[in-house]
Formats: sequence, C-alpha cells, structure tokens
Amino acid sequence: MRYILLLFIALFCCGSAQAQLKSKNGYNVWAKEKIRYLNSRIIRDPYNPQLRVLLANAYIQDGRKHDAKQELHYALELDSTFAEAYCNLGVVLHSQGYAPEAKENYERALSLDSTMVEARAGLGTLLCRSERQVEGLEHLEAVVRMDPDHLGARYNMAVAYHQVDDFKKAIEHLTVLVSIQEDYPGAKISLARAYYSLGLLRLQAEQFELALEVLEKSVEYEPKNGNMYFAKGLAHLENEDLGGAELAFKKAIEIERDYIPALHNLGTIYERQGRLEEAEAVYLRVQELAPHMSTIESVKHTTYDVKYLVE
Repeated sequence: MRYILLLFIALFCCGSAQAQLKSKNGYNVWAKEKIRYLNSRIIRDPYNPQLRVLLANAYIQDGRKHDAKQELHYALELDSTFAEAYCNLGVVLHSQGYAPEAKENYERALSLDSTMVEARAGLGTLLCRSERQVEGLEHLEAVVRMDPDHLGARYNMAVAYHQVDDFKKAIEHLTVLVSIQEDYPGAKISLARAYYSLGLLRLQAEQFELALEVLEKSVEYEPKNGNMYFAKGLAHLENEDLGGAELAFKKAIEIERDYIPALHNLGTIYERQGRLEEAEAVYLRVQELAPHMSTIESVKHTTYDVKYLVE
C-alpha cells in the first residue's frame, strides 16, 4: 500500500476545557475576553485553584500552552489533589510531545478520580502511540463503556486496533463513529483502509467472496485510491466476474494512468474474452512502461503478488 495510515491524536480537555484548540496564529476573541475576565477575578481571589484551571483552559483555547502550563502548576501548588488540573496539564504536555510527563499527570489524575473520562482517554491514546496498544486499548475500551459517544476515544481505539491487525474491531468502532458524526476528521479514510486491509487479508487467505464484500466498502469510503480498485479487481477476477474486474481495473487506471499491474490484468481479461486487439494494445503499453519486459510474452506471463499492496 502506497500510503501510511495517518495517526491523529485527539487532544482531550477536562471539564470546561473541552472547547476546540485554535490555531497558533488564530485570534480567538472569546478566549481573549475570558482571559481578561479571569485575570481580573484572580487579582481579587489569587488563592482559588479553580480560577487558575479556568484561566489555563482559556489560554489553551487561545493557543498559549506555556501560559496554560504555568497556571496549572499554580493550581496544583494551591491544591495538590486537584485531579482536573493534573488531567489538563497532561493534555498540554501530550500535545507538546512530552509523553512521559503527560503519562505521569494522567495517571496522577486517575489516582485521584478513577472516573475521570478525559484523563483515561488521554492515557489510553498516549499508550497506543507508544506502541503499548494492549494497555492503551484497555483504557480506551473503559472510556467507551463510560461514555459510548466519546468520539476521540473511538477514533484512537480504531487506529490502535488497525495497528495490531484487528481490522474487524477497527471497522466496528469507526462505523459507530461515522454513524454519530459523519464528518469526523479522518474517520472515513480510516474506515476505508480498515476495510481494504481486511480485504487484502481475505485475498491472501483465498476467501475471495468475502474479500470482494469488504473491498466494495473500501472504495465506497475512499473512491480515489487506485490500489483499492486494483484489489477489488483481483477479487472480481478470482470470483470469475470478468466484467466487474474490467471495470475495477479501468477505474484504477483512470486514477493512475500508468498503473502497470492494473493494465496487465486488463490485458489478461481482454485476452480471455477474445478481444485480442485490445489485449495487444494494453500489453504494448505495459511493455512501454516496463522496458525490462523485452517481449509481449514476458508481459503476458508476469504475475503480481497481492502482498505488494500491503504497507
């Protein structure tokens, strides 16, 4: 497969910190007004840890993570048992790439409040990204049990299941995710690639009808990927559906005009159907693209292993 599954980190914020983070260069008027207001309250009540956390949340919304960290540290100096402050500090550190420090804060938050969904979601995501998928998935599964509509946990869980080759589980969680929020960033592409990976697995296992079933889903969710149409064409071919295979290979070539394996298989189909002139033209095109195949016969007898499609 000529692409790498992108991993998206869901940056979780606890309590009132669940608003989306703005771009570094963005100008969030509402966040700036909240910062001004909260600063004025802190001047009157400087030893209130809750105000410090609220101010940190406003700084997060405004993209000022350094200031947010400072306020969260102040909050913890005032109250060392403030679980929400540990959670939000974990969020900021996680987003800045400080994984060990983020993990420590998530764990500290959970030791104080084991029901804190966002701390568990953050810890689960972090562990999955640290190649500790088994531990991470336990936390993320717990999050979904507590909050079935927690979209970030479902997405990160699906990515982790894909990484450990449990494509059915990845599909299960992504399907639920898309049913809740159809335009969730990256969800449809991830779902397409989970179906695709399962389809390749079934092709290799010679379960051709089952492979076709899921590969049809993959192109539905990612219709501009030539590899997916090529794999679908192979499934049609193995099921003796030459018409379906022809359409799939043509679609792959439409997306990527020099797709040699698709061209080769299209030529094979034409030859099997007695369309010899069309087959000859396609084989000549393959030879032109792959000059190491010195004769048409060498082109005809070339084979392509489905494993080349796997990353």
